[in-house]
Amino acid sequence: MRINKQTPRPPAFVLLFMSIFGFIGITILVFLWRSSGFGAPPTIFKIFGSFIALGFIVMGFGMPLSILMRTRKSGGVDSDAAGNPYREKKPGSYDCPGCGANIEDGDVSPSGDIKCTYCDSWWNIHRA
Repeated sequence: MRINKQTPRPPAFVLLFMSIFGFIGITILVFLWRSSGFGAPPTIFKIFGSFIALGFIVMGFGMPLSILMRTRKSGGVDSDAAGNPYREKKPGSYDCPGCGANIEDGDVSPSGDIKCTYCDSWWNIHRA
């Protein structure tokens, strides 16, 4: 099982759609704190609602920004290939039948048994 390492930047409309939640949070904050007079929410509701709105703002604007920053740093490609067990297969490496991880520098016994370092299962390279 191989996973494509390249993750292109999502289209602009996807990023805008995700940021809608941030705009909802700003709208909630403005509504809660600008209302006054009869029918205005009590202060405890304003404080509680503000925490909920802050969660919307952080998720709504944080996710698209983190996606943009990740693709900018790596030039459009995910930079976590070193920690990814599903990286491309090199000659002399084996794929675990249990989890699909690529075992590059595992010690193979004379009978062909090898232990996967990711799922800790034993398997034989001759029978896989």
